[in-house]
Amino acid sequence: MTSITSLWISLFAGCVPGSVTANVTADAKNISVKYGSFVANAGPSFGYDDNRKNCQLTLSVKVPAGYQFAFDRFSHNGAYSIAAGVKATYNTSYYFQAAIEEAQGGTTSLGPAKEDGALTGLLTPILWSPCGQNVLVGINTAVRVDNSANTGASGTLTMRNTPSTNFVWRTC
Repeated sequence: MTSITSLWISLFAGCVPGSVTANVTADAKNISVKYGSFVANAGPSFGYDDNRKNCQLTLSVKVPAGYQFAFDRFSHNGAYSIAAGVKATYNTSYYFQAAIEEAQGGTTSLGPAKEDGALTGLLTPILWSPCGQNVLVGINTAVRVDNSANTGASGTLTMRNTPSTNFVWRTC
């Protein structure tokens, strides 16, 4: 049947070495990711590099003959607190190696606002893996806090985990 033959975590600005763990269920239907320190901040006491972070997972997926898969959404657990005029954005995208298209989903909130809990983004378009072919898939999650409209204001966006990302399988 289906299996994830390998999983890599790319160390970009949001993935501090040793701070991210990822697990795939034995039936290869779900991925969960836990972030130890995935935070974007903006405000007078933060540098430009603090306002944008991203983290990428790369999966090598063994796809059975006659099947293909996609993802339809990513559910994250996180929190943000942003002052008036500050934007908090999170975005997740995925793509298949050597493909031009990518699917994206996420949302932007404009302050003043505060949220703690589920942050879900539907992905568009839904991209299907090649039929019956083993494939590498990249999953990139980015967080950003932008205070350019009110440089004296502050905000923070923390991504704690991705408790459930489901593979969607179909025959082809």
